[in-house]
Amino acid sequence: MHTAYNVQSILKQGVQIEAIAAYGNHVILGTRSGQLIMYSVENQTDVDMRMFNKNFSKKPITQMEVVAAENLLFVLTDNMIHVCDISRIENNFEFMHSSAETKGCTLFTMDVDTRKSTTGEVATFIRIGCAIRRRLVLFFWKKDKLASLELVLELIDVPKALCWVNQLVCVGYKDEYVLYDISCNSPKMHKLILTSSTISQEPNICLIRNSMLGISKDNYLMLIDLGQYKSKDNSVDAGMNNKTTLTPWSSPLLGLIWDEPFAIGRVKNAIEVRSLVGKDTLVQSIPELKNTRFLVRSDKGTIFAAASSELWCIRLADVRMQRQELLQQKKFQLAIELTEISEEDGVDKAQTVRQIRMLYAKELFTNKEFSAAMKEFEKAAIDPYDVIRLFPSLVPEPKNTIDAAVPPSSVPKLEDHDRENAYMALIEFLAQARQREVVKLLDTKNSSKSLLEIIDTTLLKCYLQTNDALVAPLLRLNQCHLEESEKMLKKYNKLSELIILYDGKGKHKKALTLLKEQANIKGSVLQGLKRTITYLQGLGSDNLSLIFEFADWVLTENPVEGLTIFTDELIAVEALPRAKVLDFLLSKHKALVIPYLEHIIEEWNDTNTLRHNALLKQYSEQVQRLLAQQAEGKETPDLQPLRSKMYKMLEESQHYSPDRVLDDFPTTVLLEERSLILGRLKKHEKVLAIYIQVFGDVEKAKAYAEANYDEDKEVFNLLLQIILKPVQQPPYEGVTLHPDFLRPNKEVALHLLNTYTTKIDPTKILEYLPDDIFMHELKHYFETVARTLMNESHQRQVMRGLLKAEAARLQAAVAKEKKKSFEINESTVCPECRKRFANQTAFVRYPDGQVVHLSCYDRVVSATQQ
Repeated sequence: MHTAYNVQSILKQGVQIEAIAAYGNHVILGTRSGQLIMYSVENQTDVDMRMFNKNFSKKPITQMEVVAAENLLFVLTDNMIHVCDISRIENNFEFMHSSAETKGCTLFTMDVDTRKSTTGEVATFIRIGCAIRRRLVLFFWKKDKLASLELVLELIDVPKALCWVNQLVCVGYKDEYVLYDISCNSPKMHKLILTSSTISQEPNICLIRNSMLGISKDNYLMLIDLGQYKSKDNSVDAGMNNKTTLTPWSSPLLGLIWDEPFAIGRVKNAIEVRSLVGKDTLVQSIPELKNTRFLVRSDKGTIFAAASSELWCIRLADVRMQRQELLQQKKFQLAIELTEISEEDGVDKAQTVRQIRMLYAKELFTNKEFSAAMKEFEKAAIDPYDVIRLFPSLVPEPKNTIDAAVPPSSVPKLEDHDRENAYMALIEFLAQARQREVVKLLDTKNSSKSLLEIIDTTLLKCYLQTNDALVAPLLRLNQCHLEESEKMLKKYNKLSELIILYDGKGKHKKALTLLKEQANIKGSVLQGLKRTITYLQGLGSDNLSLIFEFADWVLTENPVEGLTIFTDELIAVEALPRAKVLDFLLSKHKALVIPYLEHIIEEWNDTNTLRHNALLKQYSEQVQRLLAQQAEGKETPDLQPLRSKMYKMLEESQHYSPDRVLDDFPTTVLLEERSLILGRLKKHEKVLAIYIQVFGDVEKAKAYAEANYDEDKEVFNLLLQIILKPVQQPPYEGVTLHPDFLRPNKEVALHLLNTYTTKIDPTKILEYLPDDIFMHELKHYFETVARTLMNESHQRQVMRGLLKAEAARLQAAVAKEKKKSFEINESTVCPECRKRFANQTAFVRYPDGQVVHLSCYDRVVSATQQ
């Protein structure tokens, strides 16, 4: 306990006091005989009577409330509310208004709201609730009179205490407290608690910290958070939420007021001053005021108390003296609250509060209340490193700091469960500190990277000892100290997390070396190739040499899985330079060149000519190797599928260079594929020679000729020439000629002549026809040729006739149009603008004969288009 308030006696044996109100240094008394008296208390000895109205009422004054901002005094006497003007001393409580609608009022409450408009004007809104029997009638102050709000609350009993806060009205009945929400169309009722469960007790209600209600129950003050009573419907709530706190008193409360940061209450034999924070809430007991009947707060730190015929002024003691006492008693929370309401300079006040918070946090930490300690450290905005110093085992390195508020020498030794709780609280503190440092680093660039490094490294150590599932997410943010973190991760055998650390720090070679070492260790979390492959895939083009260095052993170990390093469907993988990857595979892993090239061409639609050429070359070499094995009698199951893929690519791809690819194909084998390449080069004679002389495949020769006829009309003539005038030497050395075409093949030639009659020029093939062919065998061919030529001649004659007729028609139409004429003179008027045509005016004539100005015509056309 300590002296929080000093008591000054103002009046003794003067009048019979029935009501009291106060504002500033002024106190107003209402007497049993209906008098109103105002005293002004300037200091400890100077007490002055300012106003006195002897005959204000014939009945006792039962309640008074002051609205200082408007200089209004609301007085309840003779069961009616009267309003007085207290702006002028000489007027002695000048009467302003009396509302007949309040007749029968036994108790009233007020809600005063002061608002500042956008123009800077300050307006005060006053609402009044009058208890008239079992109803609460609501009014508002309008200029100089009370006006009805057109809202009446039907109560369940006669109220004994009232408190109105915004849209909530708390009513204290003889047996219980009820809260009414008047923001709804139909007010919603919340039943709170009974006034007492053991004794008969009058209800007491007080607004605390502008957001909570203090209500008395037995020997306790119960705090209720008003925010939990937000109405969403019109139902009745029969219970109270659990968002309440209890403060014990020595006996049931008889009266209660709030003066930040104290609750001052009348109890049986004294006035008690209590704090709402901490365990020991009793701050001061004032037994000399045991006969007090009334308590009222006038201003910050100023309270007036009254008995039946005595009046006291209770003033807050010097804050600095109180703070010293409180710090000696280790009541840090109350010391902080007092400092925050003091009149000290803002900077000094903030520094003092910060120092107290640090002392309080240290005390909480010493008492092993770790979570509460960290919250106070957070409020004090202490350097995170100074908090880390409380944990010697977590301190990475010595650091000189100006703020030595928490010297580690006084820190209690933590073991087992206490250490885990302390680490959990530290984690929460450092997580918030980290967020602030990151924001400062991004926004102002003023944050220290070394501090962020210490925070992250400490968080890592905490996570390893409390919740190792959080290690990996932290390392992905990665501001940890490399060597310190590396040592800790190895100590706890967190190899997977160590890889994340290396990755974040750019130590890729260390990571890949560790992955290689662990790949074949049974039971290791890094066993296998998958982690290495994934890591290599994420490195990107900037680390190409490193990718090649460590991809080598993976490709050797498992070529198929390893190839995904260069072929997986990832942006970083697809962006790797393909030419360099191809060179690497050609030099180290040639067997994987074909799968790689097939993937980038077929899956990624690579159109690079060099890579298409390279794939065809690889196909050619591989097929030739398999053909040689087949010739030796070995099984070659891959030969046919591979050759089919090569043939398909030669046939369909438009991105290889045929003249370059041709050099990679031999002249003794793969002639069918060679013919495709020659076809791309439009070397029809060589292609047809291969089909006829080597393969004897007339159908393929015919198909080729048909496909190329539109571009080269001589292709069928060449085909017949090769069939009817065969050469004795094969097209390529070492190739055997087909026996069916060593001599002119009359049957095939006649078939072609009869099938493709219109595509074969008779004047060019006569010299190739053999002597032993009979004319009747050529009858069909020549008849078809003759009919075709005659038909073409006839069509030309018909077309010439039609064209002549059309030309004659057009000439006649032109001549007719030339004969048309019209006259424009001085009296001719434009139908659009109704103006005459001037000399040399441009004009337009419509088909119907109308003539308009050119400008009028343009305007009409523009309007039509819009």
